Amino acid sequence: MKHLVAHSLKMHKIQTASIIVSIALSVMLMTTFGLVYGGVQQGIETSKARGGADVMAVPTDAMQYIDETELLYTGAPAPVYMDEDIVDKIESVEGDIKVSPQFYGQTLNSGCCSTTGETRLIGIDPSTDFVVSALTSKDAISSLDEQSVIVGSAVGGVTNDSLTIRGTKYHVVATMAETGTGFDSSIVADIDVVRNISRDLEGYEHYWEKNGDPSTLISCVMIDIADDDPATLTAVKARISLSGEATPLVRSEVVDKSTAQLQSAFFLLLVSAAIMVVITLLQLFARFYSSVWDRKKELALYRAVGASKSDLRKLILLEIEVLVGAGLVCGVILGFAAQSVLLGVMQEGLAFPYMPLDVGLSIAIVAIIVVAIELVSLLSIIVPLRQIERLDPSAAMQQGDID
Repeated sequence: MKHLVAHSLKMHKIQTASIIVSIALSVMLMTTFGLVYGGVQQGIETSKARGGADVMAVPTDAMQYIDETELLYTGAPAPVYMDEDIVDKIESVEGDIKVSPQFYGQTLNSGCCSTTGETRLIGIDPSTDFVVSALTSKDAISSLDEQSVIVGSAVGGVTNDSLTIRGTKYHVVATMAETGTGFDSSIVADIDVVRNISRDLEGYEHYWEKNGDPSTLISCVMIDIADDDPATLTAVKARISLSGEATPLVRSEVVDKSTAQLQSAFFLLLVSAAIMVVITLLQLFARFYSSVWDRKKELALYRAVGASKSDLRKLILLEIEVLVGAGLVCGVILGFAAQSVLLGVMQEGLAFPYMPLDVGLSIAIVAIIVVAIELVSLLSIIVPLRQIERLDPSAAMQQGDID
């Protein structure tokens, strides 16, 4: 049987190759879509649960060159500063709110530090912080001093609970829980420590000339509103806007915006995958629907030498399993490889939280895709299998190829 299948596939090289390629592309698109979509949804849900702040106040001029989704999800990958007086203005709003400033330092790399890859340096106020403490513990926050830091889950280069930043060794007191955002690639230290590191940075002089000494500056204010009270939210947004130096970013609004944009991208990807699946099914149907007519003498000969109808059905089923199996293996491998490519393309145009799915969920997604492709492929040959049952060996042997 195996030799007969191999001979059949060899005699139909073009059809065989086109079907395998079609199945592989369909599976690749579906696998890539499933992994990326699942990772983004998990990232968004985790970001909501661990984000901490309901509103983020950022310098008004930052909005001119940084998108709000970047500010929310990547920690503003650029030096943006404003006077710390904005904190007192926001705190004066009536209502149950928490207010905590942050100061963004430079983007670190292996050239100045022991970290691997680009890492953001962020200064927080341990006495008021509620964002980082939600990712670690209050004890870790309270233990921050001039020689200690907290690192994100994706920060590398930590050796023996310590790392080096611009020639100075710091003790790592904790690692933050994964969020799927820029916090995962960030190092957190006391706000005054980051200010002092930033003060003497080459190329940063014009920021201090423009905004003042870094000891009086902050990059953003994180605001938590108890019970998401609408009246307090409105008052906070108004106070930030009226300050003239800051712009409010409401987490829920930014999340809704980025989610809508992502849904559009995923819809196009899903449509592409659906089109590929339809094309593949049409090819499978055409291949096996016409196989009885095109190969009637061959199949009749098998019957004449003792093959049963069941044997012929097995032959056709084995052929489709070889085709589908080859396409599935190639498609799954390509799907995992294309995942990082698709993420890179999407993240060039839109910042969003992303957390890779664990092995169990990834396997489950692939298993669903494999089962679905197998089922629809088998359904596509129901008619050809019925044709085989009606095949008359003696009549088929007497007919010509075009009868």
